[in-house]
Amino acid sequence: MRQNLIDITYSPYSHKFYEGAIDKEGVDFARDYAYKPLAKYNPDLKEGDGQLEPIDYETFRQAERDFKSGAIDATSLGNITVIDLLREVIKREWREFNAIEATRRVPVPKLQLNVPIAAKYTASEKVPELVAADQKSNDFTQAQLRLFKNVVDIYESDESRMKGTIEPLNFEIDQAAGALGLAANGQIALEIETATTAGKADWGTVNGTHGRSDRNPLDDILAEFTVINGLHHRPNVITMHPRVAGDYLTNTFINGQMPPGNMEPFGVFELPKFPGLKAVVDQSFTNTAATLLDTKVMLLGEGPTVAEQFRDPHRGADGWVIRQWMHPLLATSDGAREMTTVSA
Repeated sequence: MRQNLIDITYSPYSHKFYEGAIDKEGVDFARDYAYKPLAKYNPDLKEGDGQLEPIDYETFRQAERDFKSGAIDATSLGNITVIDLLREVIKREWREFNAIEATRRVPVPKLQLNVPIAAKYTASEKVPELVAADQKSNDFTQAQLRLFKNVVDIYESDESRMKGTIEPLNFEIDQAAGALGLAANGQIALEIETATTAGKADWGTVNGTHGRSDRNPLDDILAEFTVINGLHHRPNVITMHPRVAGDYLTNTFINGQMPPGNMEPFGVFELPKFPGLKAVVDQSFTNTAATLLDTKVMLLGEGPTVAEQFRDPHRGADGWVIRQWMHPLLATSDGAREMTTVSA
């Protein structure tokens, strides 16, 4: 039997923590409707420098009074504890994953949102005197963000806390953040790779006669760059698996006969030999392909993250269920091209 103790919700739309879970009708974080805001999270600030700013000061004052009086199980102190837990999960989630760097992050105030995507048109050039220009009008399509949730369940027995040489809850927070990050990272990578495909050839193949690469990756990238440009989008990111990045960085058309020096085929960096194009390299991408895209069309709908604390007295354990709502969506195929078979 579970006894629910504390429910806290974080919304990336308002950057606020709220008391309660997603269990009420008409929830709208754009208007703070149906929930009591407790604190504002400022991710650009450091901890201790205003990163967590109280909104409901009485909750924090009551927690302090309860702590001083020894009433450490008070609801107000529990609120602060779960806020800290949730903040740590949010802070640590993307430390080891990079796919989010290839998205346009869209905070969603509810669990669904329609984002208008305008079809591009060209200007009338060099219009002669007294000649009317062609009349243009926007044609919109609706990108429908319908958020789904990823869930982790943290469960800590009383014995684990008493016998552990490390603080088990801190370890579990790290695990929860990693699990949520891994799930979301894979979902983003999978959506990016729904782009229109274009068959290429292996960037890593070396000619056995003269020892130089057979294929120039820049030719492949420029060809797809031109296609996307012709559809009025501006590619600014290329996503790759580390094996593909390794083939690119060691290709002699890119690096000559010299080894690639200190460059590591993982992370986020400007693509060598292609100024202005950001490489996003992550294990979740397919190890034989590279995707060129305009991040304006790769949306990541970000909804609330909820932590619910409970106590299981029969098993002697405390637990936290963490639910995170999101939806990665490639809004139009015009803004992305997946180059296949570029590594083998």
